[in-house]
Amino acid sequence: MVIRQIRSTEGAQLRSIRLQAIAESPSAFGSTLAETEALSSEDWDKRAAGNATGDLAILYVAEDQGMWVGLAGGMRAPDAGAQSVVLFSMWVNPAYRRQGLGRELVRRVIEWSSMQGADCIELWVTQSNEAARELYTRCGFTASAETKPLPSNPALLEQRMVQDLRARRT
Repeated sequence: MVIRQIRSTEGAQLRSIRLQAIAESPSAFGSTLAETEALSSEDWDKRAAGNATGDLAILYVAEDQGMWVGLAGGMRAPDAGAQSVVLFSMWVNPAYRRQGLGRELVRRVIEWSSMQGADCIELWVTQSNEAARELYTRCGFTASAETKPLPSNPALLEQRMVQDLRARRT
């Protein structure tokens, strides 16, 4: 198993795993399968290239013998500058769950966020996704009282979880 940063030329692979993730866990993502399928190959190439620099955003992929089996990303929160990072696109293939892979992907994003000088890292998780909530709690996130409807299914609520990164730098 290898966990590494996405390469700028891997737009097609990114599209493939994102479609797989949304098809398997539709209530875990803000976009629908139809919206995701409608994106062009140029859109995917841009996403891969943008996450490959590690400047404003980063995406880690987990590979098992060349097959992508998980991913997690981080990006500076657009409204908070460098002070906050949002963890996004966290997903692990069901055959690879409960083996520490999700925890390692999240750890990599937290580490990148800290190196970026962020004060905190946040994420939004569907309230009914108990396994993901438990993972994030084990990774040091705390649930806030803030909720909002899931964009892809407004009948579900997402809850904001946050981790203070300032203590990691002392």
